[in-house]
Amino acid sequence: MAVKKAVGRVLSSSGEYHWDRVEITLYKNERVYRGEYLYVEVDGKRVFLQVEINPIKRPTSSYDEKLTRDGLVNRDEEREVWKASCWQVGYEEDGTIQPYLFPIPPLCEVYRPEPRELENFLTPLEPSITVGRIYPTDAPLKLGLKTLVRQGLLDCGGEGTGKTTLLLTILMALMEQTPRDQPIHVMVIDWDGEFNVPELVDAAKKKGGYLRLEAPMRFKKELKITPKEFYERVRRYLGLAPNSREARKLNAVLMRMRDQAIDWNRETYLNLISQIDDPAVESKLREQVDIIFPPQSEEGWDIRELVQENALVHLDFSNAENWDEIILTSRDALDICYHEARTNPRFGVIVVIDEVHNFAPQNIYEAPASKEAYESMVPVMKLLATTGPRNKIPLFVATQRLSEVEKVVSTQMGQNIFAFRVEDIDLERLRGIMGDIASAVRMLPRGHALFKGHAVKVRTPIISVIDKLAEPASVHKDLLSAWRRG
Repeated sequence: MAVKKAVGRVLSSSGEYHWDRVEITLYKNERVYRGEYLYVEVDGKRVFLQVEINPIKRPTSSYDEKLTRDGLVNRDEEREVWKASCWQVGYEEDGTIQPYLFPIPPLCEVYRPEPRELENFLTPLEPSITVGRIYPTDAPLKLGLKTLVRQGLLDCGGEGTGKTTLLLTILMALMEQTPRDQPIHVMVIDWDGEFNVPELVDAAKKKGGYLRLEAPMRFKKELKITPKEFYERVRRYLGLAPNSREARKLNAVLMRMRDQAIDWNRETYLNLISQIDDPAVESKLREQVDIIFPPQSEEGWDIRELVQENALVHLDFSNAENWDEIILTSRDALDICYHEARTNPRFGVIVVIDEVHNFAPQNIYEAPASKEAYESMVPVMKLLATTGPRNKIPLFVATQRLSEVEKVVSTQMGQNIFAFRVEDIDLERLRGIMGDIASAVRMLPRGHALFKGHAVKVRTPIISVIDKLAEPASVHKDLLSAWRRG
């Protein structure tokens, strides 16, 4: 049996002891890290704590400032007391974490858990994937797979902090760490070619198949939907208010059809608007047909079949002509998959998008694609963020500018969030999702992230070091290396 490692005792400077906050006086030469997990044993329970701050306490005499000013410095380490202020995390009971609701008594000895003990405390009982290590230990950070695909994931951080590497690590873990008999289906929307990674391609081929589509690409849209769904889709794509003349006229035509299934295609749309009794409205809606159904959009790949036949479908837009092509084609793929997932109990796909602020911007006038493209795309992204996971189409998204992501999307995706170091302008949005602990990300080095979410057993943030299982393609494409090759 391993010997327990004691680091100090519970001792409050104020003389008061509470259940939620615990102050620790550390033994001489013992140190703890901010965010580290410790525990006490009380009433037969192992109650875990997490270090919030780790200050040094040193009483200051009236002469200290004068002596320091005059350069007569005598540190006198015997006067220094190393402390730790902790939040209570709780104790485990039947696989769930429960709070200990009585004050933690004074002078209880405080221990540092072994990596295996910490892993058992944090890791959910469901099947999981390992994405990194819990700082400052070697204990693996494991995320519950069922919870992850039920809720989705948001990954944010500044340029070069490791956020794209995290997405690659998660993709590699899905391909390599899940049981052999567990099918996995992922669709990566790759706007700049960062996911053209040999390790990922090989892992996906072994798991169930890999297919890469290059821009330009078009998808079949052979869908049967109700008139109400047809109306909502047209209104969403064109950005029509429910009380607009166009929306009311179209709805009047569709109401005559009751609930019979109709084809979602260009021909049906043109046939329906021809029945509108207002020539001006009909003309306007006819002019906008290409926004909903780009020419020849009914010819091309059946994205539903491709997803079901492969572990990973890679939509590579690095050769796209412009951002409108990227946004509108991605919208088609997402819309088709969402509708299929809702109607087909055997269909589902994880959607991975890097730099999601380019796909669901807070301000469409400051984003790279046109206003018209975003008016059709943003409602789809909101729909996926809010109802996608429960309909078997969760989003795993990353962004370097959290403040520029459409707020509904960022808020809904915050149930499982990794935060690398971010710019100050993004901290406010991050605090709204994670709480005040978000301020700690400003000090995180490259490759370190703060995780908070339901995919582990605790609801407190965890500082983690992300495993680098593969590197983004751009790592090997820097300008200086290109000049050397030239």
